[in-house]
Amino acid sequence: MRGKGWLTAAGVLVVALVVALLTGTVSVGAPAVERPAFGVLGSSCAPDRVAALRDAGATTAVTELQWAQAEPAPGVVDRAYLASARSRVEACAAGGLRVVLGLGLHNPPAWVLGLPSAGYRDQDGRSSSSGEADLVFSAAARDAALGYLRAVAAAGVPERADAVRLVGELGYPSAEPGATGPAFWAFDDAAQGGPGRAAGVDPSPMPGWVPGSATWQGEAVDADAAARWYDWYTSSLADSVVWLADALRGLGFGGELHVPLAGRGVLPQDRAAAVAGLLDGRADPDGALGKGLDYPAQFRVFADLSARSPGRLLVDFTGLDDDSAVRARAANPPQDLCRPDDTPASLAAAGLDRGAAQRWTIALARAAGLGVVAENPGPPDLPNTGGTAQSDREADQMVQAGRYARACDVEAWYLAFEDQLFTPGSGIDVASYGRVVRGG
Repeated sequence: MRGKGWLTAAGVLVVALVVALLTGTVSVGAPAVERPAFGVLGSSCAPDRVAALRDAGATTAVTELQWAQAEPAPGVVDRAYLASARSRVEACAAGGLRVVLGLGLHNPPAWVLGLPSAGYRDQDGRSSSSGEADLVFSAAARDAALGYLRAVAAAGVPERADAVRLVGELGYPSAEPGATGPAFWAFDDAAQGGPGRAAGVDPSPMPGWVPGSATWQGEAVDADAAARWYDWYTSSLADSVVWLADALRGLGFGGELHVPLAGRGVLPQDRAAAVAGLLDGRADPDGALGKGLDYPAQFRVFADLSARSPGRLLVDFTGLDDDSAVRARAANPPQDLCRPDDTPASLAAAGLDRGAAQRWTIALARAAGLGVVAENPGPPDLPNTGGTAQSDREADQMVQAGRYARACDVEAWYLAFEDQLFTPGSGIDVASYGRVVRGG
């Protein structure tokens, strides 16, 4: 049976499983599913592609919605688009693939950004050009997102999805071009204590304080105060994920929840140095400070959410075989492969917390008790893949990421992207992917 995502279907599945166990038709000692599962990002769910992927050994398809296409004007739902999206999910499921559905909330329609406090604003008064809606602080943006999710649910799009990707990628927007330091995106009216703040969201503990400033309201600011402000900034981001997960549960989705995230986040020693400098931009080698990526604390929040949810929450590491892995692979001896005894403490003690981001982030997730799926960045010449001069080309990413998926014992690895497998001249094809899946 498929369609385990919705609670009504999940309840049927539980009853059926109990009956099967009592009647002996299901063995309690059945072998575990082989890890990792293999899949693709950006799946079209076209039947010929699904069949080819299944023949290659793939078992999972990740397919994405686009909020901007689904709701082009306030209250105007493109029902034909949602019906097409539902058909896409059903085609992948009918072809025997497990479906992971991206919500597309990171691509809102333009009208949403015109709502009160719906666009991110940094400490210098700049608006983000990322096009993302502020679902962290803005009540209006959250209300709009909830309306979109209700339309998606009413159209039955997730009914045969096994998992949902909650966000495009965890984090506040990147700093705008020309910025000389990290951008902190908590300076709209709602975040600063003015009107329009979402229910249950705390305002800035130091309204008007700008990171890097030594005083606030005429008093000296010390490292403890800066740490409290940064804790508020990063916990607000994590709490927005909890809000979104609870909203989906309220709409009946009971499957897995995935939180995509990139890189290693802010390392604990960098966080300590950053707050000691009152968040003036020091100790930010990866640009993660302004993005609010305090994984040790945020993973604890996600673990608590997973424990109380009908379906697990897993983190999705989006940079398997990124340029940090390439550099770690070139070390003597190579330091790119995860080890079963990796822990945050052991990696930090060996100085490997600054090595391959995949080792550090996956070790953090394991320590928090979270499941992990992963994906490679994708062709380095495509936008938004984080490609650098040191990145592997797509054909090498496919081989290396497949190797890392096994060494890191992730639950699933998704190749970026399905189109690459079916585009002549891309350097990869379904046959070569099948060899990676089979471990060749």
